[in-house]
Amino acid sequence: MSRSLRAPIAGIGVVGIIGPASACSVCIAHAFGSAIHAVGSQTLHKGGTVIGVSFTSFFKDQDGEDAGTTEGHRQSEYDFHMHHGLNDQWMLRANVPFVYKRLTMTGEEAINTQGIGDITLGATYQVKPKMDDKVLLSAMFDLKLPTGANSIKSASGERLEEHSQIGTGSTDFSVGLVATSELKSGDLVFAGLSTRLNGKNREGYRYGNVVFYNLGYSHKASDSGSFVLELNGRFAGKDRTEDGSKDENSGGHFGYLSFSYRQSLAKDYGLVGTYQFPVFRSLNGSQRESGLLTLGVYKRL
Repeated sequence: MSRSLRAPIAGIGVVGIIGPASACSVCIAHAFGSAIHAVGSQTLHKGGTVIGVSFTSFFKDQDGEDAGTTEGHRQSEYDFHMHHGLNDQWMLRANVPFVYKRLTMTGEEAINTQGIGDITLGATYQVKPKMDDKVLLSAMFDLKLPTGANSIKSASGERLEEHSQIGTGSTDFSVGLVATSELKSGDLVFAGLSTRLNGKNREGYRYGNVVFYNLGYSHKASDSGSFVLELNGRFAGKDRTEDGSKDENSGGHFGYLSFSYRQSLAKDYGLVGTYQFPVFRSLNGSQRESGLLTLGVYKRL
């Protein structure tokens, strides 16, 4: 295994085994996850630490309960990341989001909420490679905690609907596998598959479980920059509402084509820009989702 495949590339990158989820409050998970270290299966060296902040924005809408009406969900999020190399095979991860949400409904006043969202703690285990291995393999584990507010009420004292809450109110677990291979040109190809099992919150609402898949290619454009092209997709089950019935406007199959550019800056800083463009949709009900724009700045300590 060449050293370049095992070491972080300028301390920044984009990885895609964690994809968009089935509902607004969790559907931008893919844009973050392990996005501040190198591509695919790579991990930080022992004692290495990377911190960063990123911004993501997206929009989703669907038909309202009354004919001719529309519900729109706009969300922006600032995420604070930290990755730490525990040793040459284990890397620990943490993500703390600050969320802004705006719900608009035809004929009604918009609802705005904001606050610290659900914190995610994770770990990556890299299978120890041999010198002649052509593929680097890693397993990834994530635990999302119900730290975001899930009982926000309106001025009249009624609990806001689920997608206006800052957090899901549930504890969720994700596990995935990712593989990376280095080509003779020095470019990288990587692929991943993962699943997220969502818990039930106090109100009895449960977001549908999700399977994510990813295929990507990283091209070194210069000594300090690289382009990444990815296909990211998800299969999501329907949500279970408070009374146990299925939400017909949730879940389905959705895929993005993702374009990223990563640039090393002075003093161990890095810059990442990503846009995920929807290329196919097979969503249940009347859901419509926009692309996702992500910008991030990171520093290797």
